[in-house]
Formats: sequence, C-alpha cells, structure tokens
Amino acid sequence: MKFFFDTSALVKFFCIENGTEFVTQIIEHESSEIWISELARLEFKSALYRRYRNKSLDEIRLHTATTYFDKQLLSFNLEPINRLVIDEAGMLLKKYGKEYGLRTLDALHLGTYSLISEYEWCFVTSDTVLEEISILAGFLTLNPQKTADIDLNLWISAHTQR
Repeated sequence: MKFFFDTSALVKFFCIENGTEFVTQIIEHESSEIWISELARLEFKSALYRRYRNKSLDEIRLHTATTYFDKQLLSFNLEPINRLVIDEAGMLLKKYGKEYGLRTLDALHLGTYSLISEYEWCFVTSDTVLEEISILAGFLTLNPQKTADIDLNLWISAHTQR
C-alpha cells in the first residue's frame, strides 16, 4: 500500500512523540511504499530547528535526527512541487481555506497527494484540521495520534485488493 506522509506525521518517525509507534509500523511494514512531497524535506528540518531553539532537542539529538533523516530520505519516494501542484493547492485553498482553515503548506501537501494518489493510497497526517479536510475531499486518511486501536496488518488488508 502507498502511504503519503505530510510533515506533521513524518516527523514522528524521527522524534519520539504521540504517534511514533504507529508511524514506525507503517514505514517499516513490508508492503508499505512511502511517499512525501519535496516540501517535507524543508519543513522537517525547520521543525527540528524549532525544537532545538525551544530546547526540546539538544545538539546531539538534532544532529542525529537530521543525519538519519537524510539517509532515510533515500528510501522514500519524493514528489516534486511543480505548477500543477501549486494550481491544485490553490483550488483546495479556495474550497477549504475560508471555512475549514486550510493553510498554504498543508494545501501543497494535499495538492501533491491529490494529483498522484490512486486506489490503495492513504494520506497520513497528525494535523487534525488537515485530517478533516482530507476526509472531506474523499481521501483515505490516517492520523497516527488516533490509531491506538488499529492493527496495521488488518487495516492494510481491509484497504487493499487481493
């Protein structure tokens, strides 16, 4: 199954927090194919530097996380941001921005997913606003912070063709 991660969910693979265990299960699952937007590369490092400035990461953990991320990135499918993604994100903002509060960078993630996803794809986000919008848009969506009762193997079996 193909899983597209936004940065809020992806960061859980590299920093221990609520949802880390489930994100790790997804990424390490034998049938998982992991996709991210090119945007996640920048957002991820920005998130780590913010944690460092806020003193929730020390210099050693910051270095470890960024080094591991750069190595792990080689195993992910990286989708570039192009004009089509920007146009799709613009349409999503127009549809969901005013009423639901869709933000620019989240619209870029969801726009990327919208353009590349097909059957047996899942959008993974820890952002509750983006989760709600993704579901409203008709996408199969998982929030790793809300998966305490989910058995990943059963979930994948239920959402894939055999």
